[in-house]
Amino acid sequence: MERDAESVLGWRYQPKIIFCRGQGVMITDVDGNDYYDMSSGMMSLVLGHSHPELTETIKEQAERFVHESSWYSNPWAIEFAELIGSTLPGDLKVVNFTVTGSEANEVAMRMAISATGRFDIVSVIRGLHGGSLAVEALTTVGGGRRRGLGPLMIPAKANAILPPFCYRCPVNLEYPSCDVACLESSEELLEHLTSKEVAAIIAEPILVAGGMIVPPAEWLPRLKEMAARWGGLLVLDEAQLAPGRTGTLWGFEDSDVVPDIVTFAKGMTAGMAICGAVTTPEIAERAAGNLGVPWSGTYPGDPLPAAVALHASPGNVASEASASSSAWHMPPTRRLRAKRFKMKTVEGVDDFESIREVLRRRFKRLASARAADLRGEGEGPGVDSFGVIPDLVLIDGGKGQLSAALEVFLELGLDDIPLASLAKENEEIFVPHTPEPIILPRD
Repeated sequence: MERDAESVLGWRYQPKIIFCRGQGVMITDVDGNDYYDMSSGMMSLVLGHSHPELTETIKEQAERFVHESSWYSNPWAIEFAELIGSTLPGDLKVVNFTVTGSEANEVAMRMAISATGRFDIVSVIRGLHGGSLAVEALTTVGGGRRRGLGPLMIPAKANAILPPFCYRCPVNLEYPSCDVACLESSEELLEHLTSKEVAAIIAEPILVAGGMIVPPAEWLPRLKEMAARWGGLLVLDEAQLAPGRTGTLWGFEDSDVVPDIVTFAKGMTAGMAICGAVTTPEIAERAAGNLGVPWSGTYPGDPLPAAVALHASPGNVASEASASSSAWHMPPTRRLRAKRFKMKTVEGVDDFESIREVLRRRFKRLASARAADLRGEGEGPGVDSFGVIPDLVLIDGGKGQLSAALEVFLELGLDDIPLASLAKENEEIFVPHTPEPIILPRD
């Protein structure tokens, strides 16, 4: 860790661990200790670590073609773009490849501004859209990630949409009698906080880092209608949802809405650095030639990540993942949480499971202090949800491993754990916390 601290500038959470190997749902540190990876990397490895078929694809492609100038194309990028388009509704067929999810959302912003001739990009409070400057301006998950960035962030934005957070309703009403009143209040905010030149509203179909917030069924269709009333487009950020995390390939599929632009990253490409923004031919044509659209850099659409993503994505992942996970993973989880916790509310959709316990005041105060300790900064926000985001396809005994991890996680009496001792246990399970990881003892 000393060498890492001296040479690498990066986020490190406590306890500090150097990992060197992964297989399925397990990861191993340099000292040979095994951990359950309950975040599937950075929510990216829907097939788990070192999936044998993907490993073989990487080897074969490395021997054939790894990188090319982004001024040209290759068969794997073309086929992957066609595959992505074939899974989306409407006329969403044209992909602008990027390297990161942040870039994908920035490209979506450029498309919207160029196609509409407007410039306000509106986002949802508690949303997370990336770490580069433009999308950081649209991110409002709390913590210190935006501290000091004010003078650098784009001015033509407004985080004006209230979250569809029914558990802690931002307008103090109750669903369904409220008739999704948070959207009506949000429209008033658009009137007062924007320049009334709305190019797009960007949202996650489920607000992941902001608390695993699953909106009411009416929310996304009405959000699309509101964007249209203001002359803007609807951009849906699927970076942490697709593929298959919600039981459907795309998180928005059950919402009866067709967005104007969709962005993808992480699990959609098996953690490889090939992401993108998908739109219609009409919007692509209107946007092309302005604001740097189409956008590219050194690596977008490279042969190696395109070949791996092509092998890992939609047809090869979604059906297998849905079959293997829904057959056993969700029912046991639901039984466990009902048995172990007295829940006031639990939010989650199929495989993208959020275990939300109503934390007692004592633990919530401690959670804030622990968040600060984990991040190495001032006191952070209180935490009210746990994200359990494992891989979806379980191979070589992964089913039993994941069950064991969930059993331990759900059996723990969180109020009885001395938080200061969490980093001192001999055996640990790596379980992600939203928005920071939490380390829980195995015994």
